[in-house]
Parts: sequence; C-alpha cells; structure tokens
Amino acid sequence: MKKYLIIIMIMITTGLFSLKNWKVYTNTTHIFDVIETGDELHIATWGGLVNYDLNNNSFGETLTTINGLDSNDIRSLDYLEGMDQILVGTADSGITRIDESGFLTPLTETLGLQSNIINKIAHNDSLIFVATKFGVSCFRNDPDFPFPLLLNNYNVENGLSANDITSMQLTPEGNMYFGSIAGLDHVHIDSLNVVSSWHHLNTDNSILPSNNVTSISIFGNIIAIGTDNGIFLSENINDPTQAILIDEGLPIYPVFVDDQLDLWYSYGLWDLDRLILTDTMDIAITRISVDEELETWNKGESGLTTSKIKGFKKISGQVLAFTWGEGIFLLSEDEWNTNIKANCISANLITDIEIDHNDNIWFASGYYGLEQLGRGTKGACRYDGDIWKSYTSEKYPSLKNNNVFDIAIDSNNRKWFSCWQFITPGNGGISILDDEQDEFLSPTGIPTTYTTKVTSDNDRMWISNIGSIAIAETDPNIFISHSFQTEFDEDQNNMVSLISENSRFFGTLEKGVQYWDNNTDPITNGQYWVYPPSSELRSGRIYALESRNINDYEEIWVASASGLFMFDGMDWFWFGTTIKKKKWDGYEWFWNEDNPDPEYWYYEGQERLYGSIATYPTALFVDPFGMVWIGTQDAGITIFDTSRDKFTNLTTENTSLISNSITDLAYEPKTGTLYIGTSSGVNSVEIGISAEMNEETELYETIVFPNPFYPEEDDIVRIENKGSITMPKGDTFCRIFDLNGDLVMEIEKDIYEQFSWDGMNKTGAKCGSGIYFYIISASEGQTSKGKIVLIR
Repeated sequence: MKKYLIIIMIMITTGLFSLKNWKVYTNTTHIFDVIETGDELHIATWGGLVNYDLNNNSFGETLTTINGLDSNDIRSLDYLEGMDQILVGTADSGITRIDESGFLTPLTETLGLQSNIINKIAHNDSLIFVATKFGVSCFRNDPDFPFPLLLNNYNVENGLSANDITSMQLTPEGNMYFGSIAGLDHVHIDSLNVVSSWHHLNTDNSILPSNNVTSISIFGNIIAIGTDNGIFLSENINDPTQAILIDEGLPIYPVFVDDQLDLWYSYGLWDLDRLILTDTMDIAITRISVDEELETWNKGESGLTTSKIKGFKKISGQVLAFTWGEGIFLLSEDEWNTNIKANCISANLITDIEIDHNDNIWFASGYYGLEQLGRGTKGACRYDGDIWKSYTSEKYPSLKNNNVFDIAIDSNNRKWFSCWQFITPGNGGISILDDEQDEFLSPTGIPTTYTTKVTSDNDRMWISNIGSIAIAETDPNIFISHSFQTEFDEDQNNMVSLISENSRFFGTLEKGVQYWDNNTDPITNGQYWVYPPSSELRSGRIYALESRNINDYEEIWVASASGLFMFDGMDWFWFGTTIKKKKWDGYEWFWNEDNPDPEYWYYEGQERLYGSIATYPTALFVDPFGMVWIGTQDAGITIFDTSRDKFTNLTTENTSLISNSITDLAYEPKTGTLYIGTSSGVNSVEIGISAEMNEETELYETIVFPNPFYPEEDDIVRIENKGSITMPKGDTFCRIFDLNGDLVMEIEKDIYEQFSWDGMNKTGAKCGSGIYFYIISASEGQTSKGKIVLIR
C-alpha cells in the first residue's frame, strides 16, 4: 500500500487571538497489532497508527486524530490486498478505512456493527469479520457501494458461547475460531447462519486447561490455544482428542504457530480493562520446534528488555515479537538485537507538565492512587524538542517509584519528583534529579512518604504532604527549614499550594481551600489562618490554584471539585454554567436574581463556561495576555477573557484536542507554545508571545482572516505574519486605506504582536461595506500589503 499521510493545517480563531500549529504527542511503544504491506509495517498502538519503512529502517508519521483518525487507541489491523485498503479497528470508534486516496466511510454501529469496541478483524475474499466486545459482525464488500454491507451479527443467541471475543482466527479454508472466557467456538463461514453447525470446545468436553482463552494461532492443521492455565495444542484441528497440554498451570499469552510449525509463546495475563500485562515471568519468549526442541529467552538477555509480549508475527522470513512498552523485537541468529522502538513520550496519561530553565519539557504520569494504571504510572519523561528520555524506577533505582504525581523545578534547575505511594503503601516521597549529571540526589530530611504537589518559590520549595507542609531551602544546600500544619483540615490531606505576593493558599483533598493571610511563613495554629465563608469553598478536592495580576491587583483562581472560584482580595466569586457569576455577600451567593444583570447572567447567545456541560475544573493557567485557561474533567478547555466577558470553548469537536479530559497546562514563553496534558496524551499549540519575548525580524507574506470580514459577526479581523507567530519586533505599523486612497485607520500591534481591526475608522465611526487596503511597514523598511473585504 502506498504511504498514507494527510497533513491538516489548523488555525482556530477565537476573538483577538488564534491557535496555530496544533501537534499531538502520544506513546506508541505499546502495541496491539502489526501488519505488513509491501516494504512497510503498520503498527497499531494505543497512541495512533505508526508507519515503519523496512527498507530505510525508519519511522514515518504517526497517524492520529489530528490527521483524521476517529480514535488514537488502535486495537486491530487488517489489510485487504485486492482493494489496497487498511482496516483500522479502534477501542471506541469502530473501524477506520484507509486507502491511497485517504479516509473512507468508517464501519460503525451506524452501519450495523455490533459494537464500536473492536477486538479483532479478519477477512476472507470479500467478507470482513469483526470481533467486538458484544459479538461478531460480518460485512461484505460490494463494488457498487462506498462501504461494506452488513450481512449478519452473531452473539450468544445465534452461535457464540460469549459475546466478548478476545481472539479470532480465520483459516484460508474458511474455518473460523473465536476465543472468549467461555472457551473456543468454531464454524465454517458457509455455515455461520446454521446454529447447529457451530462447535464449542470447553473444559466440559475436552482437555482444554481453562475456558479463559487468551489467544489462538493456527497454521495448517496445527492449532494452539493459549489460556490462563496453559496451552492446548492439537496437530489435528478437527480432532481435539489428539491434543496435548503444555505448561499446564501457567498463564499463557500470547501463542503463535509459524510456517515451520514451531510454537512460540510467552507468559502472562492481559487485562484489557486496565491495559496491563500481569503475571509475566523472567522467561520472556519460549519456542518449541516441530522437532520438540525447547528454547527460551529471558528478559534482560539476548537483546530483550521486557517480558511483556503482546504478540508474534513472521515478516520477510523473520519472527518478530511486539511488546507492551518496548516496541518490536526482531529475531536474527537466535538474538533479539533489533529493536524497532519509537522515540516518544513514555505514557498517555499525563498529569503534570513543567518547563525547566533550558526550555526542556517535563511530563509526569502519576496520580493520587495506589494501583498501576495502564495509561499512566510510567514515571516521568523529558522532551528537548527532539529526543525523549524516560525516567523510571527500573532505570533509576533512586527514584522512589513510577507513580510520579508532580514535578517542580528549583532555582538550580533540579527536578523535584513527588512520588505518591505505589502498589506498596508508604513507599512514596521526593526524589530530586540533577539531569545534567544524570543522577538523583539523596539529601537528608526530605519527606519520604505521602507527598503530593511541590511548589517552587525562588530558592524554596513548598512540599505538600499528607500530615503537614514542609519548606525546603535549595541554595546552596537542600534542607528543610520549616514545617507546619494547616488550620482547617484535621486529616491534613494537603494537595496543592500557591505562594502569592500577600498570602499563601492551600488546597486539600476534601476540605476545600484555606489561606494564610500574610506574606510570612505560616505556623501551626497561627493567627492569620482564614477559611473562606461558603460551604462550596470548604469542601471538595482542590485541583489547581493560580494567581493573576490585573491593574496591580492580585486575583486567586481556584479549580475545585465544587466549581470555579476567584478571590480578588476582598470578595469571592463563583462562576457557573447557568448563572455566569455569583458573589458572596457575607451570607449567601448573590447574582441579582430579581433583575437579570449581564455582569451575573449570561446574555442570549453568549457562549458559556464549559460549553454548558456539567463538569468541574481540573487545571488552570493565566496566559501573558490575561486570559484564564480552564481545563476540565471531560469538557475540554474554556478560555475566559474577563476584559471582554467572553468564554471560548475548545473541545475534541472543534479543535485538535486529543481528549476532553484535561490534566494540566504549561506555557513556553519563547515560542508561545502551550502544552496541554490530557488523559490520552499531550497537545501543543501556539497561542502567541508577548512583546518582551518577540525576537522576530522578518516580515513575510501576510494573511487576513476572516476575509470577507463581518464586524457584527466576527468581532475583529486579524492580519498576521505568515510563517511566524508575531510581526517583526519594534516599530511595525499597519495603515488601512479605502478605495479612494484615504487613510481610514492606523493600527499598532495588539497584545499578541500581530494586527487586529474592528472595522472602525480613526474617528471611532463604523466603516461601511467595501474593499479596504492595508500596508504594513516594519522598522527595517520591509513592507507587506493586501486587501480586506468588509461587509455589514
């Protein structure tokens, strides 16, 4: 199949600013399936569809939702040779169909698919079989239709022993085999609709070691069935009485019979709900040859770095093992020394993002919990703009554990990893990394158990603990200088802190927010402790605290499970989806209930916080332009422009956001890039830079959008320096003329270092409909000109 690559340039205009150059970062080392087409491997991962060139031994682009995929979580692949078409089975969006022309009509529940949760895909000539969580669907390709037509669905009522099919095999002769927790079902495709023609193999009628079938592999007359209690191997596929058992009593996953009739397998249990492989062994791979010779390869030997094997394939005469976390290994002369592994982010659940003094981006994947997470609890990783590097407790034993809940950067550019307890209670604490020396430091006295968030404050680090809050000095030596307990949470479940100019705010797990109303270090039972007045502020988990300076006044923004709050130093405000804003009046929340006021009420047609979705805020960020960015649990991001009383909502529906579940927001000021942590990976997008950070010197071709410009609808028209995030620094001006050559308006750069025009002339009057011309002049003598169509 020809290489497929769809490039989509996305620019979202939201009032005065635009969001440009969206990118997606996902983990692609955790692999569900691999197929070969010509000289290419197509790799199904939980972070997108990866293309690998076997001739050049190089990765191509990873196809994700930003390119047009319906989901990044790819579970199964199949290649229709005669149609040069790839079928991409996803975890939640059915099957995406791709050929050299691009994306075709997908196969979903709308077209009759039993479920959009895909486990396996196979085909025989024009028939396509899809194993899903709720049964099997059979489609037929018809050249007269733009999509395959459903023939029938199969479930426990018409053939299957269980609906959730964990494995499926289709032989060239048309025999189908389905594995589930109820054993093995098999039938010929010509008899699918005859219930009596279905055959069932289970522990009641055979020596199958368990009904929990984990995998199936067939070549010729040999069938291998992996279960959670051993392998069922038969040399006569039609006579199960001739079967033998291998490694009975051990969990087997997966099995593979190659074209030499050798049996390959590994040990473990696949937990699809948690997306983890458990019960693996030091023996990573076992091969039993057709001559019954046994050979094993252990983890850490012969090039293998893992025992978490997800499957086997034979490609171009070589056996390959694809893994859960370490990419693909190719066998050559009894060694697995060729490792095809993408350089990528280490996890898809990203819970914290930090940017260090060298502009490296750091990502944490932990959470407030004890158990291993499939998409997270992978330690931390660093991105320098080119290379990703991971930090795990396996590679760095001085790292407390892989449940890295938070990262903070101290004044010496050292990284403080706060590790919540993991698997074993009480094994968390702070690990401090000097990445320039590639070593973890071991200062004495640093909390070593239940630490949550760490806040950097010049040469000090505020460490939130379950039990207290500690302040560590960092220059030149690291030591604890002070510790205290907060006032209004008897359990001391401290989650996050904010050190503002005049106060110190502390968020808890269940008791809301409290603060020390003084710029000194808090003390236990001190006189400056304040508990906000309302029950909403005194309850629920606090996810984020952020400060904003407006006209020399400081605001404190609070992301709580109870909602979004703001404190301006005197009054508390509560922002919602029904009532825009409420103010605490000393006794209750006030919103001018009897006299709708646009300060408190939404006006008709106004976009609302969270897009009116019932959710809660989980992340906060105040950008250099004064906008408040609010990440949510499941409704994407709301940008709140308080100066214009405007909400703009960004979701997976109207942007390239990889997920609507937002975990963190971090801004890189030199490039104007915002990094967005989600439950499914990371996005980055350019949002603009301030005049102080503008280093642009070139005036390129300029672009205008929207054009035509409707002032009553579009608010403003933007004129931007194409290929750059800003206009040239310094004195760059834009003059707008009408058809008569009269100067209508002279515009200075806006806060985003670009130009915007509201359709008004220099006297403040509305310009009429017509064609207008602009000329941009930079301080170095460069000019650019263009045309604007204004329609009223």
